[in-house]
Amino acid sequence: MRELVRSSRVLLGGRWLPIYTRGLSGKVYGCYLEPLKRIESQMTAMLSHYTNVMMIRVDIHVKELEGTFDNKIMTDFMHELRKGINRQYGLKRIGYFWVREIETVKHQHYHLVLMVDAAKVNTPKGIFIECEKIARRTYELAKPSLPANSYIKVERGDSETFDRMFYRVSYLTKERGKQRKGKFANNYGSSNIPLNEKKHVTPTSRTFTSGIEYLKQIQAKLAESKVG
Repeated sequence: MRELVRSSRVLLGGRWLPIYTRGLSGKVYGCYLEPLKRIESQMTAMLSHYTNVMMIRVDIHVKELEGTFDNKIMTDFMHELRKGINRQYGLKRIGYFWVREIETVKHQHYHLVLMVDAAKVNTPKGIFIECEKIARRTYELAKPSLPANSYIKVERGDSETFDRMFYRVSYLTKERGKQRKGKFANNYGSSNIPLNEKKHVTPTSRTFTSGIEYLKQIQAKLAESKVG
């Protein structure tokens, strides 16, 4: 997780993808390359298995702990969550990416992205309830939370939506907040869904090519919403 990318684009899977290295305030971040590769590979793999993939963001909070020595609590959480999703939706293939973070509040927490078949899951409600159930029966965990705009459906071959979601998730790979950890703790984890070569489609259309362009689009939409 040591190599950092500070440019607004990264070449992965034969395409230039926008990444969150510059905020609206102009502050420049560095994003770690290794987890960026995992995010791209798992998004691409899930879309090779399903025509539409539902991507859901959840934040998992740990009670008053400052850097455990490993990520067993998150490994156990994901084990229980996968079982719960399979039981509720009949899904065995579940893509995910999580990153461990400790920032100014000094409390360890995890940002989680789930990827599931959108034909069976069309809102995050059921999965979030499952997350809450696991947290309630796990002493070390506090109540999970859903960030704003917590889910989106990505269609196979839709480069615009793919890139927008990749851009958003790339924010989780920023260098800030990932240096405080136990000696044996990795900073992230992910599923290992294999690519279905027979149904893999490489998106070709392009709407924007960098994070800066995406930020400009966001600002333009905000300005339009204020008109009138």
